[in-house]
Amino acid sequence: MDYFQQFKGRFIGIMQLDDCDTLLQTLVNNPDDWFFYDTLKSMPSKALDASVFVDSIKQIKSIVDDEHDERYCGIVYADDLKNPTFIKIFHPKNLGKSCGSSENPPIPKWLISKEKPMDVVAEFGAQKEPEGFTSKYLKF
Repeated sequence: MDYFQQFKGRFIGIMQLDDCDTLLQTLVNNPDDWFFYDTLKSMPSKALDASVFVDSIKQIKSIVDDEHDERYCGIVYADDLKNPTFIKIFHPKNLGKSCGSSENPPIPKWLISKEKPMDVVAEFGAQKEPEGFTSKYLKF
């Protein structure tokens, strides 16, 4: 199965924040051989060093804790909860219609996988930067 097939495959939505914390801790506890693809940056060509990976996961946890204003998660998806190999994480401030009811759902902000990524931005469209109040309501 190639990367695009995995990307479009079946994922389990993480609804409880405690379950999100557990999943992220699973990644921290097993930090080797992960590709970390921030879809607003260049596609990675190699797996991250374990310490950089752990720091990246901690940054995501901080963003989820600080910027996700809901009492549930709903922005993290994994192919397997106990032994994940592919995780999609949406930025809390750029959700659009991530439930899939949109014709063009947003691309996740972060893609974490064991397999080397392919360019999902070129394949499925660019991810937008989260909009602040000014840019959201005042279009120049």
